[in-house]
Amino acid sequence: MPSRSNQRFSIRPADWPRDEFALRSVRTQVFVREQQVPEELEWDGQDAAAVHLIAESGDGVTIGTARLLPSGQIGRMAVLPRWRRRGVGTGLLLQLLRTAAEHDYPSPFLNAQIAVLPFYRGLGFVPEGESFEEAGIPHQRMVLEDSDLAVGADIDRRRLGLSGGLLRIDQPQAQARAVAAMTAHAARTLLVLTPDLEPPLYDQRPFLAAVRRLALDRRGRLPVRILLIDAEPPVRRGHRLIELSRQLSSSVQIRAVPEEFAEQCDHFLVADDSGYCLRRFAAPTTALADFADPAQARRLRRHFEQIWEQGATHPALRRLYI
Repeated sequence: MPSRSNQRFSIRPADWPRDEFALRSVRTQVFVREQQVPEELEWDGQDAAAVHLIAESGDGVTIGTARLLPSGQIGRMAVLPRWRRRGVGTGLLLQLLRTAAEHDYPSPFLNAQIAVLPFYRGLGFVPEGESFEEAGIPHQRMVLEDSDLAVGADIDRRRLGLSGGLLRIDQPQAQARAVAAMTAHAARTLLVLTPDLEPPLYDQRPFLAAVRRLALDRRGRLPVRILLIDAEPPVRRGHRLIELSRQLSSSVQIRAVPEEFAEQCDHFLVADDSGYCLRRFAAPTTALADFADPAQARRLRRHFEQIWEQGATHPALRRLYI
């Protein structure tokens, strides 16, 4: 078992010429020695053209590998025995899926060993065709059918301030999941700029519970601030976040976005100056989220503060607070 000080791991892109020795070492141990794959099959001549990832322990030891071929095939996923069931394989696969999406690779597929089919099913892959033997081991071709499962798993494994990497999220349910997860991890501050307190994001039980927890933990320090463009729709709907701001007014406050800022305004959430979820005005259906990008989080916070200083209580809200 890894020592307590080395239980964390990181994943980075690998450069085949520079990292070849480390990648070969793990694959030799897992595939050639443990699984008895013939070396001539393991070293198939495709590594130079592939995208490789390398997983490293906290002290820099290589503990896992994976690759993505130009065809969209994911493979050579190998994790050293003592590091299995610790999220290394999941992290490698999710990073490869992000890479494939960002660089417009063909639809991802892989040849999975039968013993690990549940692992791939849980991340959105489904079997295609009949099973077959490869290097004497039963395999099944699997194709990515439900990318939402992979996105959801990616969100769930992230931790605010620790798990960096940009996520592009198109599905509203996944966006709500990211917002709720980021808020649940927040320990100091939460800033939100929104057109109308969008219910699919901000009137959902997980998000509201996380806001209440932060508000109570940081009572009196105004940890939750919200900038709102149009308060009339949420007031009419009886938005639960407005009610929460009335109950905990020293911890949750809402101000109106001045008219000069309201047009062509990006919408975002910033947690602890570490993570953010951003939807650009020009692309409002796609969210860009990162749980550990302090530089961008601080830029968004500065923009928020500029607007907050000029904002005031929205007339529709003022009636409720009297």
